[in-house]
Amino acid sequence: MVVWAINETRRGTGTGSVCGPTLGRSYVRFPAIDGHPYQSRPSVPIESCPQWGPRFNYPREGPAVEESYRVPHRSSAFLDCLETSCLIVTRLLFPASDHSTCFITEGIPQLAEMAFKMGRKFDAHQTLIEKVTWDVARNCTDIALEFALLGYIDIATSLFNITADFNSTCRASWSPGLYFAWEATNSWPPTIPAEERTPRYLAKLENERLIWKRDTHKEEGGLEKLLETAQGYAKAAVWGSATLRPDDYAAALDLAIFQGRKDKAQEILKTIAGNFHTMYRDLSKSRLAWSMLKDKVVAQDLGLDDKKVRAFGEKVQKAFQKRIDDGPLRRPYEDKSMKELVQICNDNTLKNAIWEETDYDPDNPPTTIIREPASAEQVTALERQLGCKSGLPADFKEFLLVSNGLNQWWNGFFGEPELSGTDAVRIYDAQEHQQEWEEEGIDLTNIPGLPIKTRWPPFDHTVLINAGDPETVLVWMVEPEVVQVAREILWATYEESDEETKKKFMECLNAAYGSKEGSDELEWLIISWCPQAAKMQTFGNFREFLEYLASETAREDTLDEEDAHGRPLYSHDVFAYGLR
Repeated sequence: MVVWAINETRRGTGTGSVCGPTLGRSYVRFPAIDGHPYQSRPSVPIESCPQWGPRFNYPREGPAVEESYRVPHRSSAFLDCLETSCLIVTRLLFPASDHSTCFITEGIPQLAEMAFKMGRKFDAHQTLIEKVTWDVARNCTDIALEFALLGYIDIATSLFNITADFNSTCRASWSPGLYFAWEATNSWPPTIPAEERTPRYLAKLENERLIWKRDTHKEEGGLEKLLETAQGYAKAAVWGSATLRPDDYAAALDLAIFQGRKDKAQEILKTIAGNFHTMYRDLSKSRLAWSMLKDKVVAQDLGLDDKKVRAFGEKVQKAFQKRIDDGPLRRPYEDKSMKELVQICNDNTLKNAIWEETDYDPDNPPTTIIREPASAEQVTALERQLGCKSGLPADFKEFLLVSNGLNQWWNGFFGEPELSGTDAVRIYDAQEHQQEWEEEGIDLTNIPGLPIKTRWPPFDHTVLINAGDPETVLVWMVEPEVVQVAREILWATYEESDEETKKKFMECLNAAYGSKEGSDELEWLIISWCPQAAKMQTFGNFREFLEYLASETAREDTLDEEDAHGRPLYSHDVFAYGLR
C-alpha cells in the first residue's frame, strides 16, 4: 500500500507539497485542523501501529485536538473518515488550502485504472450482470441519494425499498442524507424503525465537521470568511488557480440556513448545483440543507426535465428490481457463435474507439481488428510447441481458426493489448505474480464473497495469450491439471466447514457458475491480471473471456460530451447532467 500525503497549506503561505510515494512502506500524515497554528506531526510508518490507521476527529468546541482511533486501515470506517477529511481524487490533484489530505492507494497507476474503468453512474447492463448483491445494493442506495438531492425523494425511497433485504449488510455505505430527506418530508420507509426517526438519533448522524464549522463561524463575518475558504482563496503557485472546496461550500450553506440568510443560502446552492458532480456528497451531509433540497431546488438550478427524470427513475427501478428478483445475468452473449463474437468485438471497436486513446494512428485508423484465420497445421504446430498435457482448449483453437489473434481492441476507455496469434502464444512462468496475489489476498477463484479460499499449485507453466506485459495487462490460460488440484483442495476445505459457511459457499458458487455441476465442468482457467493496479479477473473458459470482450467493446466513451452551454452531459459521479 502507498499513502500520498499532501501537506498543509496554511493561510498566507500559498505553498503545498506532496510526500511520497514511498514504495514498500505505508505512511500517514496527521492533519492540522483549520485555523489552528500548531505543526502537524511528522509522517509515520503505518507499520509502527500494525493493522491500524488514523481516524480524524474535529471537535465541536474548544481547542482543536488530534486523536487516533484504532480503526483497521482498510475498513469502511477508515475510508469514511478519509472522505470526511478530504475529497480523495480532487484533493490529490488540487492540494487543500488549510489542512493535510491523505490519499491511500495500491499505487498511482491504480488511479488511472480507476478513473478509466468508471463509466456512467448507472449502467443497466452492468447492474444486471453484477454478481455481488451487496455491491448492487450499495450502488442502488447511492443512486437513491442523488434522486433525493434532486428533490425526487419518492423515487429515492422506492429504490431504497428494492434492496431493503440487503440494506443492513451495506449500512456502512449509506449516506445520512437519506435519513435527513425522509425527516424533511416525513416520508419514512417502513423498514426504518421508530427509534431511528427520533431527533436524538438524527442528531448523531450529523457531520461533526459541519457542526464544528458552524460553531466556529457564528460571529459576524464568519460566513464570508468561510466562503473565502470554500472558494479556494489560497492559490497554490504550482496549480496556478484556486480550487473550490466542496466540504466548505456545504458548511457555508449549512451556516447560511442556520443564520436565516435565505438569499445567501440560495446563492451558495446555485454554486453547488453548478459543481454538482464534485459537491453532491458533501451537500447531502448537511441536515439543515434538506429544508431546501426537498423542493427540487437543485433540479431547477440544473435545468432538469421532469419527464426525463421520472422516465429515468422508472428505468433504474426496473433494472434493480430485475437484478434482485432474478439474480445476476451470467452470460448475455452465450448464444453467439465464435465467429459472431469476434465480429461483435471488431464492430464495437471500430464504432466506439477514440483512436487517440489507442496505439493506432488517429489519422489512419484500422478498418478491422480481425486477422486472417490460422490454418489447422499452424494450430497443431502451436500445441506441439507449447507441450501442454491436455493440448489447447477447443474454444481457443476455434478462435484461432476464425481469427489468428485479434489486434488491439477498445474497452470503452482505451486500447487493450492485442490477443496473440499462433506465432506469439507462449509459455509463461507466472510464479512471481502468484506471490503478488497471495500478498494482496486476492482469491484466484474470483467468486465474489466466497467464504473459503483455496490454495493453488505453482503457476510455472501458464500459456500467455496476449501481447501484454507487467506494465499493462497480462492474459494467460491455466492448464486443467492445475485447476483440478486446486478444486480438490477447495472441496476438501468445504467438507471441513460448518453448515453456515457451506450455505454461503454454495450461494456464491451458484451465482458465479450457475451450479456445482457448472463449476465442476471448469477445465482451463483464463486469468486477466493488471499488476500495476493489482486487479484480477478470471473466466471459466476462453469463450467466456471473449464474451467479456464483446461487452467491454460495446462501451461508449461519453464522459467528455458537453451540451451547448459547455456543461457535461454524462459523469461517472452523477447521472443528473444527462437529464436536462
